[in-house]
Amino acid sequence: MSHPFVSVLVSSYNYARYLPAALDSVLAQTWPHLELIVVDDGSADHSLDIARAAALRDGRVRVLTHADGGNHGLAATTRLGLAQCRGDYVAFLESDDVWHADCLRERLETVARTGADVVLNDIFPLFMPGAAEGWYVGYVPRVMRWHAARSRDGREAYTAHAAFLLENRIPTLSCAMLAAPLLRTLSLQPPVPVWFDWWLWTQAAAQARFAYVPRALTGWRQHAASLHRVITPAAYLADYARMGRAMRRVHLRPLLRRGHPGWAIFLCLPSVLRIGARLALPLFRFGPRRTLSMLRERLRPARRRPEASPLPLSPGHKAGSRQI
Repeated sequence: MSHPFVSVLVSSYNYARYLPAALDSVLAQTWPHLELIVVDDGSADHSLDIARAAALRDGRVRVLTHADGGNHGLAATTRLGLAQCRGDYVAFLESDDVWHADCLRERLETVARTGADVVLNDIFPLFMPGAAEGWYVGYVPRVMRWHAARSRDGREAYTAHAAFLLENRIPTLSCAMLAAPLLRTLSLQPPVPVWFDWWLWTQAAAQARFAYVPRALTGWRQHAASLHRVITPAAYLADYARMGRAMRRVHLRPLLRRGHPGWAIFLCLPSVLRIGARLALPLFRFGPRRTLSMLRERLRPARRRPEASPLPLSPGHKAGSRQI
C-alpha cells in the first residue's frame, strides 16, 4: 500500500472536558501520515487552550480560529478547516468522540482494496447520563447492517445513489473519511444547519463509491447535550420540508437522467409523506410501541444532567444528533 496523507478535521466548540481524549486518539493512530487541524468555533470554555497545547506538543497539529474569533457554526467551521487541508483524504472527528488506534489504517487498507471514494466504519456508543439509548439502539445498528450487506461485510465497494435521500445512513461524521478531491466538489452550505452531515452524504452518494469497515473503530459519545435543542414536531416538519426543497434542486434532474424516476417522485412528495416513509423503516423492524418510544426520546427536551455541557451549543453542533 502507498502512503496517502490524511487530514483529520476537528471542529471544536465547548467540549473542553472531552477534547483531550479526542485529540489523543488521533495522535495515537498507528497510521502516522496525518495532520490534525483543530478549528475552534469561538468556544467559551478552555477548548482553544487545550488545542494550542496539543500543537505545542506535536508538530502534526494546527489550530485555526475564525478571523473574528466568533462562533459561526459547523458548516462555516468545516469550510475554514477544509481550506487548509493538505491531505489526499479528509477524515472528520467530532470533538467529543474518539477513535481506535487502528482507525485510519483500517480505513485506508479498505480504500486500497476497494478503490472507494468514501469509507466508513462501524461505531460503538459511549453512553453518558441523559443519552437517548433507545434511539441509538434502534437506529445505528440498523443502518450499519445496511452498509455491511451492501459491502458484503467490507469485501467490496458499493454505490448508494439515492438511498441517502430517505435518511442519513452515516450516523456521525466521526466514522467517515472522503477523498479530498471529492469533498471539494460538494456544497458545504446546508439548508438545515443541524443536518450538515446528511446534506454532505446525499451529494456524495450521487457520484461516489462507498466502502465499509465492519469493525467498531469510532466511539460516538451520547449524552444529554447531544439533544441540544427542543425538537418539536412542527420544527422537525419545517426542517424536513426545507431539506426536501434543497434536495429537489440538486438531485431531481440527475435522478431522472440516471433512470431513477421512483426517487424523483419521492422527492416531489409532500414532506409529511416523506417523513412517513422514513418512519416506516423502524416501524417495520421494531413495531409501533418501540418506534413510538424512540420518537419520544428525540422529540422531548433534553433533561439537565451533570455530564451535559453547561454552555449553549452552536446551531449546527453536533451534526447528526437530530436524525430520527
